[in-house]
Amino acid sequence: MSDSAHGTATGLKPGIIQLASVLTVSYSTGQVGDTILTFAGELDAASADRAYRYVRDTIDTRGGPVLLDVAGLSFCDARGLGALLRMSSHARQTGSSLHLLTPPPRLVKLIKITGLDEMLPMHRGERTGEVALARARHHRNIAPMPGGSWSADPSGRNDRVGLA
Repeated sequence: MSDSAHGTATGLKPGIIQLASVLTVSYSTGQVGDTILTFAGELDAASADRAYRYVRDTIDTRGGPVLLDVAGLSFCDARGLGALLRMSSHARQTGSSLHLLTPPPRLVKLIKITGLDEMLPMHRGERTGEVALARARHHRNIAPMPGGSWSADPSGRNDRVGLA
């Protein structure tokens, strides 16, 4: 099935789209207007390229921060991790940002082991709180402080949001 049969980000409507036989994505708009995409299933060689194109189109169409809820990912291989990295890189190139919400423990471990936690900001917790954090993060740099509190980085150089 072609990508146009699934719909591209230009005509995004709330609902679930089957990107591949092993991955679905649902689109919604958060309380403050942010784009929230929810992945469920497997992000792997069979689904990574379509997932990347869908998120890329969403970033290009909507702008602003994109919150990618990955709690429903049951599997992510190297191709899936590469797709997440390309999504984040594309967001940065367009002046936007991509934030992973509620990543499963195995994905957190994979991202940390590969040293990609600075390129793939991860947030755990209640979605509404994460939307507010992601919005603030998009407008100013926020870095974790010792003891788990958050603080703005006045230098503007810190581009990392870590796990609480």
